[in-house]
Amino acid sequence: MTLKTILSLCSILLLALVANGQDKVNYEQVDTEITDHYKDYKYSNKKRPGYYLQINNQNCYYDIRVNDLPASNYFREHPAYSVRTPLNLMILKSGEQKISVKIFPFIGEELSEKAALQLQLVRYSDMTDPDHGFGRFTILWEWEMPKVGNQKLPLFVMETEFDAKVPYTLETLDLYAQDLSELQEEDVLKEVIEHFTIKRQTIINKTQDRDHLERHLKRALVQLYKGKKLSDKTIDGMINIKDGKEPQPLEDFEIKYYYNNKVVTLVRRSDQRPAIWFKNPNTGAMFRQPYYIFKHKKTGTWHMW
Repeated sequence: MTLKTILSLCSILLLALVANGQDKVNYEQVDTEITDHYKDYKYSNKKRPGYYLQINNQNCYYDIRVNDLPASNYFREHPAYSVRTPLNLMILKSGEQKISVKIFPFIGEELSEKAALQLQLVRYSDMTDPDHGFGRFTILWEWEMPKVGNQKLPLFVMETEFDAKVPYTLETLDLYAQDLSELQEEDVLKEVIEHFTIKRQTIINKTQDRDHLERHLKRALVQLYKGKKLSDKTIDGMINIKDGKEPQPLEDFEIKYYYNNKVVTLVRRSDQRPAIWFKNPNTGAMFRQPYYIFKHKKTGTWHMW
């Protein structure tokens, strides 16, 4: 074997080793780097405001997002529903927050003349003081869907903005999340299904990694001004499914994109609720585990949001 041949073989071997090294990603290291943004988080000031949206609907379905993150939706069987949903989990930093509302027919393909939706945006001054109603509250904005009348509307859309002041800034998605619209949709769906299948099995087997959940839940705790007590309670509920609840098939679902195509989840087509769910066949009691993930734009790994 000539010296030239040996050198060529060595060069090929070196390139192969480098390529293999690049393909190997330490998932735990990358995941910890992400969650370290929430570790021992220091707020910018002492204020602890909370933002809520009061929603009353009649004879319609709806999907409401704040900053293109899921705030509330309703696709169930009752014609009227009322809920007050917290918005802090969708508020990532101070400044203008975008609300987008889509209203769908309750029955048929057009909105009924009886369709109605009322919204009220409220700010509480101190979410750390539940004994006194979270401090003073201010109604920031109220809105009512215009009457449908004789119009033939398959959908009604409304967008607006409001200003919020919070003592935190969370840039995780902007720093790490891949814009999934840049990828092939079928490839994204395949990877998401694989990820959800594994996640579902860990729930069934009760093998979810507690440390992993605790590290990721800290992001929500920052936004809600909560600590370990709520974290432990939430994780216990996620890990320990009550007896009698049987896992339901991961089927008849669709993929949903959020935060400008950077966050995804799977939901059931029938009611737009989490695709991972359990049901007690005797009592009808249900358990659902929402799960949102994003793809790291450099490593290609998937992470919990």
